Amino acid sequence: MTEMDETPLRDLRRNTEMLILVELIRSPSARLKDVGARLGVTVQAVSQYTGSMRKEGLLREQKGLLRPTRKGMQMLQEHFTRLKQDVDDILRSISVVDRCVAVAGNRLGKGSAVGLVMEDGMMMAFDGVKSSSTGVALEDAEEGDDVLVGHLEGILDMDLGKLLVLEAPSEFDGGSKAANIEQARQKVEDFSPGMLAAGDTVGAALLMKASGEMLTLHAPVESSMSALSKGVDVVYCGTRESCEAMVEAVAKLKAETGYEIKWRTFRL
Repeated sequence: MTEMDETPLRDLRRNTEMLILVELIRSPSARLKDVGARLGVTVQAVSQYTGSMRKEGLLREQKGLLRPTRKGMQMLQEHFTRLKQDVDDILRSISVVDRCVAVAGNRLGKGSAVGLVMEDGMMMAFDGVKSSSTGVALEDAEEGDDVLVGHLEGILDMDLGKLLVLEAPSEFDGGSKAANIEQARQKVEDFSPGMLAAGDTVGAALLMKASGEMLTLHAPVESSMSALSKGVDVVYCGTRESCEAMVEAVAKLKAETGYEIKWRTFRL
């Protein structure tokens, strides 16, 4: 499968060929000039397209008229199915958000203009604060209240969090008992994360020994990625397999969106 096959939105020639097939299905008696007029192209261009399509087995001539073949009908269905998937993916990624819920950073009156900022992974709304993203408080709120904000403008200026991956010895190599706990404690303190996540039981035991603080054990990769996307620094600890899953998630984010999370790993 070629790159063009994988991204039908960019294959202008194939899109035109598929539209020609659609016109011939809708109007079986249509002539080339009729098809060209409906698609906004010259009859010469339609002739060139249909010539190539006949060679490819997408069209056949019957009683002086062009008819889609079975192969043409099958390709038409597959093409628009892939096209719909591409369009749906784009629509999901550019969905318009006109309101959100934030935490009031100070007292807010209904109708007051607010600036939105991200603090420790939490969306905050402040009256009188300049921000790249602004809105209007839709209700009264005291400091610390959740508040509905509408009439959103701009894009929230936010840096991604940083990631420190601590690889622990496997359970067969002694697990947390074989790790340098003092070294782990120092790494955590120096990094000063907003979140601790354990990829497995060994990682959880090691982090509890090293920090004694609350940590995330359930859905650790997903939770870590969510926190990182909101600007929270994360320490993730686990055995090799668990650490590889975390690093793969970071790589996938970069490949799919272009966003790059800065990370480093340390083997304990």
